Amino acid sequence: MKKPIVVLGIGELGSVFARSFLKNNYPVYPITRNSDIDELNKSIDPELILVCTGESDLQSALKSVPENWKDRVVMMQNELLPRDWEVHNFNNPTVVSVWFEKKKGIDSKVLISSPAFGPKAQILSASLALIGIPAHSVANEEELLFELVLKNIYILTTNIAGLAIETGATVDDLRKHHLELMRNVFTDVLKLQSALTGRAFSKDALEKGMIYAFEGDLNHVCMGRSAPARLDRALDLAKGFKLDVPSLEKIKTLSV
Repeated sequence: MKKPIVVLGIGELGSVFARSFLKNNYPVYPITRNSDIDELNKSIDPELILVCTGESDLQSALKSVPENWKDRVVMMQNELLPRDWEVHNFNNPTVVSVWFEKKKGIDSKVLISSPAFGPKAQILSASLALIGIPAHSVANEEELLFELVLKNIYILTTNIAGLAIETGATVDDLRKHHLELMRNVFTDVLKLQSALTGRAFSKDALEKGMIYAFEGDLNHVCMGRSAPARLDRALDLAKGFKLDVPSLEKIKTLSV
């Protein structure tokens, strides 16, 4: 029998991953806020522990991971970057940039294939394939970092720009009718990603990647429920780095 998999956080995305692991004949142990992770640690030796909490709960979730599980942690949050896990001394974690969404009562919707890197990447991609969700492994940490920044660019650009345009506007509307706004927000978000990672990235490659993701679902609505919080978080981070982000600041002024 295969070793069990622990899923920390059984929300909509967590349930998708859990189903994929079960389909791949892995026993699944869910952990909720009411679970005792230390008790579970005494009784099982998991293949991996997938942290499926939201971004705001990520740090507390990572702190809760038992020391002897730190060599098999998998993360999948939006706005994820190496700085988020490096402070916890994980040994070679696996990270997946999720490009499918799951809403209550609606089946999963795939935009593009989800890239993953780390020792458990093959288990993720093989399991997701069994429920019709494409995923693939990337070659190294450099490629993973680009993929994480690309996803952050996509989410932050569409969400924040969506605050400044008509309600219900899609990514297709954004690129066709608000191209200047899109590129101005993109530029500010890229400044922030570079500051957070200490790295420079190809603006052209990231814009091409973002447009490619747009084409995976042209009817995807720009402004999600978390858009105001994403803008506030981006502005706070930019302030900490003393970055000039005029487009983000203007949108904040307009949205107040």
